[in-house]
Formats: sequence, structure tokens, C-alpha cells
Amino acid sequence: MSYQVIARKYRPQTFSDLTGQEHITRTLTRALDQQRLHHAYLFAGVRGTGKTTSARILAKGLNCHNGITSQPCLQCPSCVEITVGNSLDVLEIDAASNTGVDNVRDVIINNIAMAPARDRHKVFVIDEVHMLSTSAFNALLKTLEEPPSHVVFIMATTELHKLPDTILSRCQQFEFRQIPTEKIFQRLREIADKESIKISDEALREIARAGAGSLRDAQSAFDQVIAFSGSEITENDITASLGLVSTATLGRFAEAIANRDTAGIINLVEEVFSRGYDLRNFTRELMAYLRHLLVVKSGVASGELLGVADVEVAKLAKLAAQFSEEDLVRCFHLLAETEKEVKDSPHPRFQLEIGLVKLAHASRLRTLDELIERLESLESQLSGGAGGSVAHSAPVVQRSAANYERPVRQAHAEAPVKPQPAKPPIAEKPVQVKSTINDSSEPPEFPDFDPAEYFPPSELPDFSEPEAPLSPASPKRSVTAAAPKEIAQATIQIIPGREVEAILKEVQKLNRPLVLMALEDAQGKSYQNGALTVTFSKDDAVAKRLRDSATLFRTIGEKLFGQPLRVEVQISSNVETEPAVDQTAVKRQELKEAALQNSAVRRVMEEFRGEIVWVKESGEANQPS
Repeated sequence: MSYQVIARKYRPQTFSDLTGQEHITRTLTRALDQQRLHHAYLFAGVRGTGKTTSARILAKGLNCHNGITSQPCLQCPSCVEITVGNSLDVLEIDAASNTGVDNVRDVIINNIAMAPARDRHKVFVIDEVHMLSTSAFNALLKTLEEPPSHVVFIMATTELHKLPDTILSRCQQFEFRQIPTEKIFQRLREIADKESIKISDEALREIARAGAGSLRDAQSAFDQVIAFSGSEITENDITASLGLVSTATLGRFAEAIANRDTAGIINLVEEVFSRGYDLRNFTRELMAYLRHLLVVKSGVASGELLGVADVEVAKLAKLAAQFSEEDLVRCFHLLAETEKEVKDSPHPRFQLEIGLVKLAHASRLRTLDELIERLESLESQLSGGAGGSVAHSAPVVQRSAANYERPVRQAHAEAPVKPQPAKPPIAEKPVQVKSTINDSSEPPEFPDFDPAEYFPPSELPDFSEPEAPLSPASPKRSVTAAAPKEIAQATIQIIPGREVEAILKEVQKLNRPLVLMALEDAQGKSYQNGALTVTFSKDDAVAKRLRDSATLFRTIGEKLFGQPLRVEVQISSNVETEPAVDQTAVKRQELKEAALQNSAVRRVMEEFRGEIVWVKESGEANQPS
């Protein structure tokens, strides 16, 4: 008798023998026992997972002489003929070689009306059904939807997405899953014991891993190893006969990458290359090994999920401790790029060596978050830790004091001001003077002038400290609370002739760049009686933007002038680019700049964080309301 390969010799004959498809065997078993049968079944899944085997077992259950059952007897003529493959009532059709509509018509449609020759049902098993042409599918539609009561269709495919929806809607669909490596190992162990093959568990797991979820592929690989080694098989025999890289070798590569051992990596590549391994397949296996390390590093220690034994999980956990999750993800992506380069390169070995050396040095890279954290730590150390904010502001105050020192000394030497005792510096909260009239970072330095020209002797401010302490009834004036509140109300007053400038500054403070740009591009701007008149050369989107900003200007007017501000947009093709110069405003500005040169005025502004609102000449009336 001729030799029969392991995949055919140990093919499952009942649902209880089927490996790794418990969800399907349970459904079909109950359907047979309860006789809740459908006229069309569709089995889909990857190769070698039991689709055709399940179709034959289902056909046995339908036609067994003991009746419809989930446990066929395997002894009656019907079960025996189905097992051998020569049953007259169970027709197996290879759709890959019978793709046309004529084949479907001759084999199925013309024979469907004929009653079974002997058995209970006429079963059509169509393998690789996705290979049928469109016309063949269309010819099969009506028959598949309403076949005779004695006809059952069982279709199998590895590419479910290629089937038309009209076919899918007429079938019960069953998805065959990839078989876990541990279950393949258990099945191979049963076969090895029956065949009296001496093989270690580690070697048998390497064969199961070579199956990649397909029991038939693993059985074929086992047959090949037996032919290579005989009845005694070692792990080296498996790697030599199947061209596989052992998990031990993959672990050595991962350890060399973790230790940045460039010389070790080069030597390991030489070992892999000299054994004749396909370098692209090796790269894929190393990617799978890095994936195992990442799964273990994330806290998942399930041998079934990884497809390895519990002993191997412990080894993976020990090796994964040398990597971080970021390192493993980075290495995986670099290895994926290396796999593409190995595929297209005329020198794949060189590409593999360079790619693995990159992996060895990938752990030296730092993520963006780590760099930002280190920069923040360095900045904190340079700024003095917790006192960083005070340290940043202190130099500003010291620089301002240095700039004010010379004018103040000169003013005390020239002006008849009453000397004042030394005041202790304010150390708790440094005060920085900021003028809203002059936006420069440093105070202006003007020549000193005689304050008597602008202030009568009786009105010169006295900076001396009171000789007697204040009574409890008159509390000391607070520099940080009360004084700024009073000064803040004074800053709302606008110098006549400078209303447009104040409005522009307020728009800039409110962060409205488009409105500010529209005002700056206008040909003319003027303010009078609560109305801002803006003139443009043409009516375009810029002018429309100002018309649509009525709410903004209403708010600005209430803040600056105490009343809503109206915006009047005028369109004119002949408008002066600049309004007439207001001589009064120019003179007032000159007086204001002259007052800023006085050291006493500047001292007041420094102490109370104030600004000059109005300047008058001697004998002039007060500021108009």
C-alpha cells in the first residue's frame, strides 16, 4: 500500500476531531441534532483551517444511514464513500477549474432536479467558490435561493470579500479562525505518539510555529522533517530542514540589540546568511519576535495569545525588561523599513546589517516629551527653582533703578526740594513702572529742567516722611491697592486730539487684528462728538468689516469716553491722506514731554505707577471736562 501523508491520514472524521473551531462545531452539531438545517452554507477562512473537512463531516451527518446525526457512524456505505470521495450523492466541485457558466449549468443546474441515487440529500460542495465568474454566479442565484428540498449547498472560500452580496445573503456564513499554535502543538503531539516519533516539545513547537495558524501546513512541515531526520528529530534538524530561524537565535538578536553589540549583530547575520535562510523571511520572524516582546512588556503574559509555551513567556519577560515600550515600537518600525529595503536591494545582506545596527542605536534616541522635560528642568535650575519668577523680575527693577539714579541725584542737587530720609526698598513684590505714553522698554533720558517754570513753589510735591506716626483713624495709604485704583480712573481720560490714537490702542489690546488693519489702511480718520469717521477710497470688504464691528466700537467708546462710540464709514476717491495738524495737541504733547524730564514727576510716577493725563501752563484753566 502506498504511503499516505499525515495531513490526509489524520484528517478529522467527526466534529469532535476538528481542532480549533469550537464555535463552528457547536453550531453545526446542534443544527443536526435538532434538524434545523439550512439549504446553503458558506465556510470562509484561511487555508488549512478545516473548511473542506467540515463540509465532508456535515455531508456525513446528513446522509448517514443511522439518520441525520452529529455523530456519523463512519461504517455505513454512505460515510465510507464520502470519506473516500466517490459518493454519487455528494459532488465536490473545484470552482477554480470550473469557473464558467457552462460548468455551473452542466454540473449543478441540470442535475439539481434529479433525486439522490441512494442517500437522503444531494450535497454540492463547491470549493474556492470565489473563483466563479460573474455570469456563473448569476446563473446560480435562483437555484441557490430556492433549491429542491433534497439539495444542500456547502461552499468554501479563502477570500470572502470577492463573493457578491447576492450570494452572501442566501447562505449561512461561518468564519473559520486561525488555529492557535498551542492547539496545533497538541495535535502534532498526538500524531507523533501514534507514529512513534521521538521529538522534544521545543522542536515540536517550532513546527507548530511554522504552520502560522494552519494545521495542514504544520502537518506538511512535520512530514518534511520526518523525511529529513527519521524517527528521532532534534531542534537543529527542524531549522535545517525547514529553513526556520529558531526562537533561541531570535532571542540572541534581541539581546545583541539591547546591549548595542554591533559586532555580535554582524556575526549573527553571518550565521543566518551561511545557513541559507531567506533574509526577508528572517526579518519578518524577527518582527514577530519584537511583537512578542512588546506584548509581554505591556503586561500580557498569555501563552495562548503569543502562541508560545509558558516557559518561553518567562524568557520573553526577562528579555523585554531590557527595553521600554517606546524602544520596541521604534525598533519595530525601523525593522519594517529594513524589510522593504531587503526586498528591493541587490545586496540584501548589507541592508539587513545596516538596519539591525540602526536598531541597536535606536534606544539612544529620546522622545520629544523627554526633551521638553529636560529643558524645563534645566530652565528651573537656571532660574533658581521655586524663586524663578522673582529672579526673572528682579533684574528688570534693578535696571530701571540704575537708569533713574542719575536724574534723581541731579534733581536733588538743582531743585530746592526738602531732603527725605532713606526709605527701605520694597523686597516682597518689585514694582515695574510702565508708561502708556512711551512704549519703549527703558525710560527716556531728557535734559533736566527747572520745575519752578511749571509748578509754583507751593505746589511742588513733598516726598519727606511724616515725623509722627499716623493715627489709627487715618490708615496708611496702600501703594499696591488704593493708589492704583485711583490712578486707573484717571487713565480713562483722553487728551483732546489723541482720541483716534487711543481707539487704535484699545483695538490692539482687545486683539482684533483685522479691525486694526482696516483702520490703519483707511485714507482718513477723525473723532468728533462720540463718532469715529473713517474714510476709504472704495467700498470693499475692509469697509464692510468696520460696519460689522459696531458692538466692538460701542464697548470701546463706553470704556474710553463713557458713551457708545459710533463708526461712520465714508467712501471718497479724493481724500486727504492725513488730517490737519492740531497745533493745540502738538503743544500739549510738548508740555507733557517736558514734564516727564522733571525728576520729581518721575518719582511720583514710579511710586504710584501713574501716568500724566493733563499738563497746563501757569495761569491756564483746569482740564476741560
